[in-house]
Amino acid sequence: MFDIITVGSATLDIFLRSSEFKIRGKGKEKLVLEGGKLEVEKALVASGGGGTNTAAGFSRLGFKTACVARLGDDLAGKWLASELAKEKFTKKYLRRIKGEVTDSSTILLSPAGRRVILVSRGGTRVDKSIFPFGVLKRTRWLYIASLEGNIVLLKKVIKEALRFGVRIVLNPGSRELAQKKSLTKIFPKVEILILNQGEAVSFWGKDFLSGMANSGAKTTVVTCGQAGAYLHQDNKTIKSEIIKVNTVDTTGAGDAFSVGLVAGLMWGYSSQKALRLGMAESASVVNVMGAKTGLLNKGKLMALIKIN
Repeated sequence: MFDIITVGSATLDIFLRSSEFKIRGKGKEKLVLEGGKLEVEKALVASGGGGTNTAAGFSRLGFKTACVARLGDDLAGKWLASELAKEKFTKKYLRRIKGEVTDSSTILLSPAGRRVILVSRGGTRVDKSIFPFGVLKRTRWLYIASLEGNIVLLKKVIKEALRFGVRIVLNPGSRELAQKKSLTKIFPKVEILILNQGEAVSFWGKDFLSGMANSGAKTTVVTCGQAGAYLHQDNKTIKSEIIKVNTVDTTGAGDAFSVGLVAGLMWGYSSQKALRLGMAESASVVNVMGAKTGLLNKGKLMALIKIN
């Protein structure tokens, strides 16, 4: 029996940090490059993707975890599989499909932690043909990250999971959120709904606090970057401030926050403490380069919230 199964993407991430990357703005960053050859001070190749990031996070906290994701059988997919083999979550449901190209991202970072991401989608999204529906009866929780707009699959997975009493966490991507009518009907079936502020505003408008209070999910959370995060549960909305650290790279910050928050609620902690755990996990991740590098074990996570 698994404590939690995560569903989402698996990507090959290439990080390049240079003082010559002039990145300005927030939300719609602008990158200025000058010169024919630029010096890169630090480079890193790492695994990424919402499905594997959260699986690694939960397993490091001691939860028995599995991940459903899809890789290609290209060189990137082979390397990614070998890198993910170092993590302790169950790899049985990582599907490598012959002839497919693995998703990848190139993340350009400035010394101030600003970034521009170049995404190459290889077409390896999770779909009905490779989803292991039978495993849903073998888990207590299910964490669903972006399915790249596949609402039909999302509905089927949730329906099957609820048959077995599985508690569902939903962190939808922009392609799912664009299908507002369908997604609004799904929210009431969800135990925990997690969005960032940009997603919440696009879905509910500027008064996203009212929207989250009426989402229908048992617990709704909206992260707001440097402004902290809001959580609505039992007709009450609470807020938590961030834990201030030197921001090196924000890639994977949302996944890390989700891991800490959901872990806290799985452990039976209060909503306020669960929020702090989310903030602590996120703070650890943004302090280093790479989406998984800063993910913590339970002892270090608890120590961090005691300090802060």
